[in-house]
Amino acid sequence: MSNKSAEIFKISFFNIFLLLALITLGNVLAVIVINQYNANKTKQYAESHLFPNYEGVDWARKHFEEYDNLTKGYFASFVGWRRPPYSGETINIDENGLRRTVGLEDADPQKTIALYGGSTMWGTGANDETTIPSYVAQKSPNLKAYNFGETGYISHQSFNRFFESYSAGFRPDIVVFYDGVNDVWNRCRREHGSYSHAREQEIRTFLANRREASFMDVVGPMNDLAGRVKRTLASRKRVAEGPYDCQEDPEKAERIARNLLYDWRLMKDLVEGYGGQFVAILQPHAYISKSRIDYLSLDPRLGEEYAAVYPRVVDLIATEFQDLQKNFLDLRTALDRDEAFYIDWCHLSPNGNEIIASHIVERLDQEGSSKSTKLLTPAVNGSSE
Repeated sequence: MSNKSAEIFKISFFNIFLLLALITLGNVLAVIVINQYNANKTKQYAESHLFPNYEGVDWARKHFEEYDNLTKGYFASFVGWRRPPYSGETINIDENGLRRTVGLEDADPQKTIALYGGSTMWGTGANDETTIPSYVAQKSPNLKAYNFGETGYISHQSFNRFFESYSAGFRPDIVVFYDGVNDVWNRCRREHGSYSHAREQEIRTFLANRREASFMDVVGPMNDLAGRVKRTLASRKRVAEGPYDCQEDPEKAERIARNLLYDWRLMKDLVEGYGGQFVAILQPHAYISKSRIDYLSLDPRLGEEYAAVYPRVVDLIATEFQDLQKNFLDLRTALDRDEAFYIDWCHLSPNGNEIIASHIVERLDQEGSSKSTKLLTPAVNGSSE
């Protein structure tokens, strides 16, 4: 090899080495920045255990720590996501993604009840013993309760979740759908349509960025960091411009209300078709509540979205969906009392969950059932006895 060729080889080797070193350093720095950001990011419910509705509740802080440590879940066909198994002091999830339900020790259930909904039904803000399904089981010892709630689920995801179990032979005597909050919160987002679920854009972006093996695979962490920055800036822009559009788009609000009712009608036909009982609940939220919310910071723009959709749901049941009237339970005002129930605009502490469960139990038409409408939770602090 000539001196000139050797020199070219050395320069080329040095440049390649330098490029690889810079890529490696960039990836390492990107990972450090992402991890540091995640570590310093304010937890969603970091201070919620200090709210007045958790006064005297010794497990509250641990619960919100466990909640913040939960993963976002794994992909599940037709429902989008489901939580993996988890074992904690206040949160326990089985291999099927179901939150643990706690009934009375001496209960002898003769019937089954399956309760579906989003994270309010799942029990954000409650330990296993004080979720809505657990309170239902405690107030009706003749019922074996199953908690099919899942974070972010809209009504159609709950329908798909039920149908998955139905196709495997599951026929609960009673099925409860607890909906409304997520159908508005997710579908009224400006970037979503009237049939979208919470992670539509996230999944769509991921699929759009999938390519054959390329240089981008080598700079994966840096590309990930750039994507996070881009999404953060886009999110801030949406918030500044107004993240929701149902208030300004009555036709979209109408479609969202109808889609919710179509799901309820499908469930009614399916459940009553095998002889079961179906209850469709329009859930409460803090924007229309007369309960104590002075300790909360709420975005009034979201409240306008509920004002655009919720009344249409009720009006349509009275006019075009009259077949749902005997199934419908309107709990919009169920928490209208001078007490702290909410931990944000929709999630409830145990005292709120118990009141909702009491309304469900009161509604159920069960021959020979053991019902109790006596509150198990003190009205002030929400601790269980």
